[in-house]
Amino acid sequence: MAKKKRIQPKKKPDRTLIYAGLAVLLIAALAIYFHNAPEQQGFSGKLPAAGKFAELNKPSTYEPGKVKITEFMKFNCGHCYALNPQIPALKQKYGDKLEITYKPMLWRTVPQEAGFEKSIEAYILAQKMGKGEEMKDALFKAEFVDKKDLTSAAVLGDIGKSVGLGDDFVKALNNGDAKNEAEANINLAESFQVDETPTIIINGNLKVNPSMTNEDMDAMAKNLDTIIGSLLS
Repeated sequence: MAKKKRIQPKKKPDRTLIYAGLAVLLIAALAIYFHNAPEQQGFSGKLPAAGKFAELNKPSTYEPGKVKITEFMKFNCGHCYALNPQIPALKQKYGDKLEITYKPMLWRTVPQEAGFEKSIEAYILAQKMGKGEEMKDALFKAEFVDKKDLTSAAVLGDIGKSVGLGDDFVKALNNGDAKNEAEANINLAESFQVDETPTIIINGNLKVNPSMTNEDMDAMAKNLDTIIGSLLS
């Protein structure tokens, strides 16, 4: 009687070799990715190749071809007043590639700042009504040229009317309609540890302030120009 042939079991593949091969492929893919990735760009976003700035431990809002600026400022700040007329040149140079948001604020721990919340509210309301730029310039002029009291709702109401705002602005100001947003500005400034004005936050995580250019506002404007140009290059 013939014996039944024993079928030899198939040899199992060596899993160690498979895993080693996959590891080699993964390393190669990562090497190619990082080799082709833009220089100085990662979780923190693109960093400028030139200019004076501090990188913050905050998420970047970087988008290719766009620079987003948030300016923390005060209407009773001389450096803010000095920088203000230099911003239009940057807007003209970079056009739609530059987005600027103004966040007026104050120092909660400084007694002399009490009452300036109303000037913040006035700007926020005017900005909502399409007169933000005009109100910003008018508030600076009222403080530094006309020497008006920016803690007075009546004075702020008159300033609003001077830039074309009506009774609805005055009513909203008197009702405190922008009070919560003014508080939010101050809270946001504190979250960025703003300790001097103007402080510029670029793309969410790059900080520029007057100390970096020895409080020279012309130099600060040039520094901003350098950084913006580098980010857009």
